[in-house]
Amino acid sequence: MNKRLELMRSGNIKQALLSLGLPTIIGLLTIGIYNFVDSYFVSQLGTEAMGAT
Repeated sequence: MNKRLELMRSGNIKQALLSLGLPTIIGLLTIGIYNFVDSYFVSQLGTEAMGAT
C-alpha cells in the first residue's frame, strides 16, 4: 500500500497511471470476453435461454 502512495505522491505520472490502471483494464477485458463467450454458448441453447440470462 505504501508503495502505491509513494508512486502517486512523487513518481512519474505516466508510470503511476500505467501501474495502477493496467490491472483494471485487464480485469475489465477479461470480464468482457467472459460475457461474450458465455452469451455465445447460451445462444446455442435457443432464444428462451438467451432471454433468461
